[in-house]
Amino acid sequence: MASLQVVAAALLGYAVVFGCSVTVYRDAVRLDISRPRFWAGFVFVTCGAGLGLFLSSLDVPIPGLLVIVLAGPALYLFERDDTKHGDEPADPHSLPNAPTSESPSDRSGEE
Repeated sequence: MASLQVVAAALLGYAVVFGCSVTVYRDAVRLDISRPRFWAGFVFVTCGAGLGLFLSSLDVPIPGLLVIVLAGPALYLFERDDTKHGDEPADPHSLPNAPTSESPSDRSGEE
């Protein structure tokens, strides 16, 4: 029989996992990311699997669990960034979202 602490950790853990997947779904719908149900399910499966392995009696190393848990949110964030910034080609001479520099002729009246 499982102890009360394990049951409480499992319930709280899966509530957090469910909350994360709901947050991903709402964010994906808000930003019009394709397949929001897939991304929410993917986050739920990866985070839930990591939590399940942590709570199991298997001897799983913590770095391996972190890789499993963070895989879903990290891949979703990559997809989110790609959707937000589009497929525009990269400019090797400027940073993304950097302020535009003024030409010297524009600053002549400021001095």
